[in-house]
Amino acid sequence: MKWTRSEILAAPSQNVSAEEDIQIDASEFEGFSLLNSVRDVHVSANGFLDSDEDRFYAVLHVSGVMLLPDAITSEEIEYPFETESEEIYSFTDTDEEGVRVVADDVIELYPAICDAIIMEVPLQVTNASEEDYPSGEGWAVITEEAYQRDRESRIDPRLAKLMEYKEEE
Repeated sequence: MKWTRSEILAAPSQNVSAEEDIQIDASEFEGFSLLNSVRDVHVSANGFLDSDEDRFYAVLHVSGVMLLPDAITSEEIEYPFETESEEIYSFTDTDEEGVRVVADDVIELYPAICDAIIMEVPLQVTNASEEDYPSGEGWAVITEEAYQRDRESRIDPRLAKLMEYKEEE
């Protein structure tokens, strides 16, 4: 998805919008072990040019399906996502954080779309049942709920001695 400066200037009120399904190559996420690829990516984008500041402001709405490795079994899991991203593009050089510099008067939304997707990747997902969780001699992977139950029922060894004392009547 791209807009040229001349397209934006020709648009009514210098507002532009686009909506399309895009393909994102899995190589975009190479070296990012938490995400294998994405599919069915749909992007809605709206933007306007602020001629006074020489900046373009865009709002991206991105949805699709992530293909992620299962945290327990490493099998691939489909994980639907939906996110919004607000982007600022500058037609002049700037070191300002969060502002993308436009090259050759062409606003390229593709890098912003990939960044928005990466920001939505969960740290861990699993479809494994508790029986599939790995375990060994003296250890086992447990659910967060099981950990909380165990933690609540356990008495701090530093305070165990206090349990011996009872209030006298």
